[in-house]
Amino acid sequence: MTTTRIDNCPICKGSHLIHKLSYTDSISGKTFEILQCSDCGLHITQYAPILADMGAFYPDSDSECYKPAKTPERKWLHRLHEWWYKKQVKIVKEESQRMSGVLLEMGSEQGHFSQAMRGNGWIAHGVEYDATAREYGNKRFQQQVEDGSRLFDINPRSYNVVVAWDTLGKSFNINRTMEKLSQLIVSDGTLVIAFHSAVSDDAQYYGSNWSAWDAPRKRWHLTPQAFEKLIEPYNLVITNRSHSTYRSFITNVMSELSSQQKPNIWLSMWRALKRNSRTQDNYTYYIYTLKRK
Repeated sequence: MTTTRIDNCPICKGSHLIHKLSYTDSISGKTFEILQCSDCGLHITQYAPILADMGAFYPDSDSECYKPAKTPERKWLHRLHEWWYKKQVKIVKEESQRMSGVLLEMGSEQGHFSQAMRGNGWIAHGVEYDATAREYGNKRFQQQVEDGSRLFDINPRSYNVVVAWDTLGKSFNINRTMEKLSQLIVSDGTLVIAFHSAVSDDAQYYGSNWSAWDAPRKRWHLTPQAFEKLIEPYNLVITNRSHSTYRSFITNVMSELSSQQKPNIWLSMWRALKRNSRTQDNYTYYIYTLKRK
């Protein structure tokens, strides 16, 4: 396996990268070091595989995520995610102030959100690096999700809305990807980028059991400070910054389940609900709305 060593932060170019924690990937069983840039706050997966070797780090077609949910835990997670897709549709409509249009999802995974947008009258396309997820989504939803690398072949100003739901951190070159996303929206278009904050209270609480690390699939772990510095060169203005308690609730449930030897879905949901009921300033899941200047 060929890996990538990072010596300088891709956002601020700083070299002050310090060890934050070690995260063990549940799919491959391999452990990866998470570094923190002490200058801008970006967190980095050190020695992540190159694109050609990433296939081993995605679930195969025999994985539970491609089978009907059978256990109570899986059934509840499935239901929580279904509700989340509906919330995503609402967010896009509110932030774009459109009831229909042409939308691109970067990192569409199995295509559930894109399908939800299509069901609401939108023309929705997706790009995804995971070949198994692409094939599954295309077959189940009759979509035409393309390989993630095709993102850079799309003509500028092709979409009313472009979204990246916690997938910007999975790009292989975060600066090149951010530049491309900024070019894809029309002059009055909307760019919606969401991410789990690597310095959130929940990230600190769960540590290496925090499910949102998702290394090595996620290479760059954003924070509000790092993201706002990342977008500075790209002629964009932030029109809204919000957070999703519901999405952080899902993340907490997944983190609780992964950290317990004998997971109890009800206890996990109760713990997650208690954490999300507290007043927090350092939120788990941020949603940025951006427009052209």
